[in-house]
Amino acid sequence: MKYYIANLAVHVVVTLIMIVAVIVFSNRNRKRKTRYVVSYFIPSVLAVITALYAFYITAPRLLDLSDVATQNYYSYTGVIDERSLLNNTLVIDGDTYYINPLRELPDEGSKVRIRYTRFCNYVISVESVEEVDISGAIDEEMETAVEIPG
Repeated sequence: MKYYIANLAVHVVVTLIMIVAVIVFSNRNRKRKTRYVVSYFIPSVLAVITALYAFYITAPRLLDLSDVATQNYYSYTGVIDERSLLNNTLVIDGDTYYINPLRELPDEGSKVRIRYTRFCNYVISVESVEEVDISGAIDEEMETAVEIPG
């Protein structure tokens, strides 16, 4: 959870720095201090990049803050398809999940149970799950059959 909070803080700071840069460049344009034609468009381009960054990266993390604070997580069991080179993402059954890169993870192809946040798919915990042999189990039909005395 410490990594989640640190990650959230870094993304909020980056978003705020980008907003300040948009304001500074816009003020330069308003005061007509831009020297080159290309620099006139910097605030517009930077504003679009800031909006996309805030919408796709920062906002989901902020929305998940209440779930992390109350420890309300989703759970999923699946097979790890791949891990990223930086060890910060997992692909489990085709879905991408983000994880603390300092954590030790099971190998690819192993079955795991993860607990993750709702909006940004940040993994809180990873547990290896062993395959259970059910070949000797009672047949499901026999288990659910009801005999009516007659």
